[in-house]
Amino acid sequence: HKATHMDPTSKSGLNQVSDVVFVIEGTANLGPYFESLRKNYILPTIEYFNGGPPAETDFGGDYGGTQYGLVVFNTVDCAPESYVQCHAPTSSAFEFVSWIDSI
Repeated sequence: HKATHMDPTSKSGLNQVSDVVFVIEGTANLGPYFESLRKNYILPTIEYFNGGPPAETDFGGDYGGTQYGLVVFNTVDCAPESYVQCHAPTSSAFEFVSWIDSI
């Protein structure tokens, strides 16, 4: 895939097809900053690639549209659970935001 960057002069990512992957720390260290990170960086990025705010009825084009992936990493001492959780890609920006909200 071609690397995509957010051009501030572009109105939206609506005409682009991209693979968007967020790698997020799932430890307590991020806790105090997570809402700010979500509001100021994650949601605007999703809106950009989605062409607008995620809606429950928007499936983003199940075939050939932008795909969102999520990798959450924790500390090694979270055993016996895996310290890395990967979510399969989805073309639903709404579903992706629900994953973010469950961190």
